[in-house]
Amino acid sequence: MKKVVLIDNDTSYVLPLKSEFEKADYEVIYFDDSQKAREALHHLVPDIILCEVELPQINGHALFKELRSLTATKSVPFIFLSSQKRVDDRIKSMELGVDDYIVKPCSIEEIMARVRALLREINEANEHQSPPEKGFSGNLTEMNLVDLIQTLELGKKSAVLKLTHHASTGLVYLKNGEVIDATLDSLPPDQALLRMFTWTVGAFAVEMSSIERERTIKQSNKELIAVGLRRINEWEQIKENLPALNTVVMKTDLNNYQGLSEEEQHLLATVDKKSMIYEMIQRSHTDDIKALEIIKSLLKKGYLKETDENYLSYTDNYLAQLKEHASKSRSSSNRVAAIMANFFNRSDQQPGGSEQPKVERRQLPDRRRYLRRRFDRIRETGNIHLTKAELLLIRERLM
Repeated sequence: MKKVVLIDNDTSYVLPLKSEFEKADYEVIYFDDSQKAREALHHLVPDIILCEVELPQINGHALFKELRSLTATKSVPFIFLSSQKRVDDRIKSMELGVDDYIVKPCSIEEIMARVRALLREINEANEHQSPPEKGFSGNLTEMNLVDLIQTLELGKKSAVLKLTHHASTGLVYLKNGEVIDATLDSLPPDQALLRMFTWTVGAFAVEMSSIERERTIKQSNKELIAVGLRRINEWEQIKENLPALNTVVMKTDLNNYQGLSEEEQHLLATVDKKSMIYEMIQRSHTDDIKALEIIKSLLKKGYLKETDENYLSYTDNYLAQLKEHASKSRSSSNRVAAIMANFFNRSDQQPGGSEQPKVERRQLPDRRRYLRRRFDRIRETGNIHLTKAELLLIRERLM
């Protein structure tokens, strides 16, 4: 489900739009106060933002500039809505780098179509992005969150870790190698970290970047790593003899719940017709490890059973992707050397002889057809995909 943020104090216009988005299976978060929107977007990462230009508390232009300066939201597509029809006003907005500009009044159907088109272009751009030089990425099966924290701590680097696990995406912020904040859905930072420590299936991407956030995680890296290792060990022990977390399960015809605990009954109630195991864990009000223990118990007692459906594989063609990438990329030693240079070079240093000649704006391709601004941002923040061996080599060199 795509997450849309609407910021507009004209309720007569925006409420029908909100309703239409919800009918199309978008999750809509609506703000009629730009100050509240600004505060929320420091911790919320939507898929797209639609914002009125003329807002009473914070001007739309100022809000856009601030969000573009934040690591988490600088690549989120942004559309301005405005009643201003003057060409100069539209040019001013487009010059800021906004992805689209819609003049009101405008039909809801047109807005929906333009949102879908923009999101489709972004997906296509992400699929064809070139390997980056300012970060690295990989698979959580090979390198979990504890490993990543230890690696970045050695280099004392500031970075944003983006972790993807099934349908969930979380962010972990490190400043000078120290974990300072984490976001995942609506969880508090410390609980978000606890959940992400158990993610041993999925993908990660590390973006080297300066971090300007207040510290919300008070524990030291040493304390966090100790907690993380303990949780991973407990998680893996419970997972033994369990099917994959994306296995679809359903309730059996057993209806005698007298022998079940209150927690078991509650978790069983979250299953309607069928559900994936990881969805049950996310819906549970208990700790993830406790939820997994309960699910294991319900399967063993026969209150849950696997369905006959094909189970989804999160590591979709992972080996094939690695082989394809390896055939097109530089050698491992060259790739590691490039990353090591990135670890030790200051971000404000420019390598000699690497400047590209500037191109006049009128010579650039059409923005809407080729999504120029978005490709520019992708080129700035792309990631090199690394194997576990390469990541371990980086850690060795940092010691």
